Amino acid sequence: MKIYDLVELINDRERYKKNGVYKGMFGAVMSEQAQNGEWQVIFSEFHTGKDIVDISVREEDLKIHDFMPPDRIPAPK
Repeated sequence: MKIYDLVELINDRERYKKNGVYKGMFGAVMSEQAQNGEWQVIFSEFHTGKDIVDISVREEDLKIHDFMPPDRIPAPK
């Protein structure tokens, strides 16, 4: 994993939920290396780019994507 990778959250954890982040959401890695097995990830609203949260996420809870899967792009609100 590296900075700016597109990642999907693949596991729910209570602390993620408390910050408004849920399994299936996409974000971007914002750290150059993991700290204690966690990466700093920023999650944003898809069509607005408005940040939801910048949070540390366990590496095993993330899946790297090369691009946003077309079937996962949410419809505009």
